[in-house]
Amino acid sequence: MKILMDNNNAMVGGILLLLFACTGVQADDGSPDVLMINMTEQVMERLLEQEELLKNNPQQVQLVARKLVDEVILPHLDMRLMSRWVIGKGWNKATAAQRKQFINEFTGILVKTYASALLEFRGSRIVVKPVDRNLTKINTVVRTEFFNSSGKSTPVLFRVRKDRSGEWKIFDMIVDGVSLVKNYKSSFGAEIRKVGVSGLLKRLSLHNGMKKLDA
Repeated sequence: MKILMDNNNAMVGGILLLLFACTGVQADDGSPDVLMINMTEQVMERLLEQEELLKNNPQQVQLVARKLVDEVILPHLDMRLMSRWVIGKGWNKATAAQRKQFINEFTGILVKTYASALLEFRGSRIVVKPVDRNLTKINTVVRTEFFNSSGKSTPVLFRVRKDRSGEWKIFDMIVDGVSLVKNYKSSFGAEIRKVGVSGLLKRLSLHNGMKKLDA
């Protein structure tokens, strides 16, 4: 099974890592833009700590990057909501066990995608724009601009939603007008029409299994 949107996914992964590693202000007002850049010190410190290791041991890049993604990025993603939207109508047809497996497999794909982009996008920067401070909203968009090393900018929108605990979670990323969720929905939807939900899960499991062997 070919996972679509490889180039854009790599960009999204790099942007997410940079977003949490960009220079920003720290505050505790609970707004999504501030929370998304509030991880600055933690991520930057960990990247600096691993700098020599990554340079001298490139084979450790995936291991270090995946650990960083697992511990820093994933807590800020609403994987259940993303998974439900990506599968679409197939979500209602899936059993509870299938839904759980899909979330796990989809998470695995995103972790590998984001981890692969870690070094490629290091050294670039992101400008995070202020969001509407309407505290009654549970959905909003954080608008950012990504600047690569040559200075070229790419608009990136993060769609965020408050979960039941009141925390803001990312449920979609739109890079230069292209939605991450919509692209995966198109790819997985085609697979579900061909082989059903169970068939899709088998292919995702095989895909993730092969990636583990390559790591």
